[in-house]
Amino acid sequence: MRPTQFILNASKKKPGVGVPVELTPLFFAMGVAIASGCWFTYKKFAYDTSLRVGRTNPDRSGLKEVLESAEKSESSEK
Repeated sequence: MRPTQFILNASKKKPGVGVPVELTPLFFAMGVAIASGCWFTYKKFAYDTSLRVGRTNPDRSGLKEVLESAEKSESSEK
């Protein structure tokens, strides 16, 4: 009877990770939420012109206006 019991127990075990079927919708919803969060964050950083991350745009820096106002204030003091 020993070999029969061993074969019976081996057939009951399934290979792989045992994830309950009830958790599948939860995993799906979390995957969609994480994917959409990554997508919208990427869109914000890549295409928003008001953010200054990475390469700087010299036209939007405002340095030119600051230097011009400093020159005007120096020339008006003389």
